[in-house]
Formats: sequence, structure tokens, C-alpha cells
Amino acid sequence: MRMILRHAAAWLVTCTITLVGAWSIPGMICVANAAEVFELEPDYVYGKNRKPRLGYHKPEVFDPLSDQLYQSGYRDFPPTAIPDELKQVDAMTRVQKMGRILACADGWFWPFSRTAHKNQAAGIEIEILQSIAKKHGWEIDISWVNMATRFGPGAPGGAYSRSIDKGICDIVFGLTITGDDHHMPTHRLAFTAPFMSTGFVLVTQGAAKGAKSMDDVKARGLKIGVPAYSPMHEYVQAHGFEYMSFFQNYQVINALVRGEVDAAMIWSGAISQAKLEHPEAEFELAKDYVPVPEMRWNSAWVVKEKEKELKQFIDEAFAEMLKSGEIKRIVERYGMPFYPPFEQPEETVHDR
Repeated sequence: MRMILRHAAAWLVTCTITLVGAWSIPGMICVANAAEVFELEPDYVYGKNRKPRLGYHKPEVFDPLSDQLYQSGYRDFPPTAIPDELKQVDAMTRVQKMGRILACADGWFWPFSRTAHKNQAAGIEIEILQSIAKKHGWEIDISWVNMATRFGPGAPGGAYSRSIDKGICDIVFGLTITGDDHHMPTHRLAFTAPFMSTGFVLVTQGAAKGAKSMDDVKARGLKIGVPAYSPMHEYVQAHGFEYMSFFQNYQVINALVRGEVDAAMIWSGAISQAKLEHPEAEFELAKDYVPVPEMRWNSAWVVKEKEKELKQFIDEAFAEMLKSGEIKRIVERYGMPFYPPFEQPEETVHDR
């Protein structure tokens, strides 16, 4: 490409000089050689022959605006066009008539959802929906939406406004029931029944190995690594634990790998990525550890409040998969500890 542009520039200069001389020479004409017609050269991309491997390695800097996998997904419109006659019907009828479930998920929320190459794991929530659909002979379509906007999915211009509110999908993934869900009534949305719970878990190594609780770590006179500005950061401050804070979960994990701390409290979902990125790491989840109630939340999906039949369908599917252990198997296959849903305070449930 550069060589052709260089030849073209040289020809233009030559042509200009010739034309200047041509003013005094009648009949002089500047003609390009037919063999030097401007054309684009093919663009080749060279890289490593990446053999199949388990899981997904997040790019060094994940930017949805430049990530090719994310860009190749569908945003702000459904992958499959919804027939006009099915746009105004209830969601369950639409699912049955189309033979597919339309959902919205974050393009990077490992291990729950992510843009994926063929034959790569798509994420826990996407696998759960695939299992539900397969049992009925249906397919699924995923529209990508950014769930990590600054003021949450329910803020103006947030994920809900750009997805389910516009009728792009009937289900939204990637949600936890926190009790601070004041935006739900504004968008007329409702949570499904929870399908699991997540929370901050204790990982240990070295001097902290064998500790089964934060109190055990404290008794050994060790500091606990925690992600800064997180609920766990506030928890250790309020309960008098010695700690070191790091920006985001992955920095806490890096501190473990470097040996700066021997105990840490990280979000349970971060363990999956940590094991992928640091297979040499010695830290491990504290045996039989269960998140403390204040640091544990139920995971659920979001549907439109009016879609009672769809909600009931999803709730029943979750109940069946929890009873059979299917959801537990899916979660643990991603290297993440499974915690079942738990009973939430009545005021939290009604705060939807």
C-alpha cells in the first residue's frame, strides 16, 4: 500500500513538472502509465496460532469500542428480526412463536457472559439459558449491552434504556439483588427468582494457609488484601481487621501472586479468571468457606414486570435446575464456587 502511494506521489510530481514545461511546448500532455493504476493492496494480519484452550483470556485492556468480538455482536437491535405481528404480544407467546429466547448480556462479565469465538465457553448465564431453551427445542439470541455504566443499568441512558425498554430483548443478564434497586419501578421491571448467590470469599496461601475465616487470619496477625472502594473494604474497616487495599479484584490477585499478602477477600466470580491468568498461583479458596451474610447477594435475571408468564417460566426452570444440580455443575465448571440462593430480608425483596 505504502509503495503504491509512493509511486503515485512520484508520478504526480513528475506530471506537475512536465505540465510546467508543457506550457511552452504545444501539444505536450501528461499521461499516466496504464500499468501504474492506483489500487488497494490486501491487508494481512499476522499473529500466533492460538491452539484450543480452556476459558477466556481477557485482553490486556478491554475496550468495547475496539474489541473485535464485541463489535461483531449485536447492540441496540436484536440479532433476529421480530415479526411485526409478534412485537406487541406477551413475551412468552413471542418466545413460543419464534422458537427462540431473546436476551441481553454484557459483552464482558466473566464468568457469567462474554463475547466468544465458536467452540469457546460463553459464560454461566448464557449456558443456563441455552439449557432452558434446548429442553423446549428453542434457540437463543444474545444482544450485547454495557451493564457497567457509571450510574448503573437503570440510570438514564443505561443498559435498561438501551435494551429491554426498547423491546430488543425479553431478559437481561448480569444482575444481583442488592436492596438498592430503586430504579426497577421506573423501568417497570422485576427480578426473576435467584438462580445462585455470589459474595466475597477468603483465599489464602503461605502463612495464612489453612485459615477458615477472617478471624483466623486476624488471629495470625496477618493483613487481608481487599479491593478498594468495595463493600468488603468498608466491612474490614468497620470490623477492625488489618488490611491492604488494591484497586479492583485483579490487583488484589496480583498482590497475592507477588506475595504482598497471604490472605485476601475477593468476589467469588474473580476466582475463575484468577486461575486462568495465574495457573502457577498457590492461593486457594478457604475450605468450606461461605460468604458472611452482609457480603453475599443473590443473582437473578430481569424481565418486564408485566411479563408474569415469562417470569413464572424462568422461575420454574431455575427451580428444576437447582434441584437437579445442573446449575451447580455449570458454575463449578467455570472454576467458580457455587453458593445456592438464600432467603433475603422481606424489605429487600420488596425493594425491587
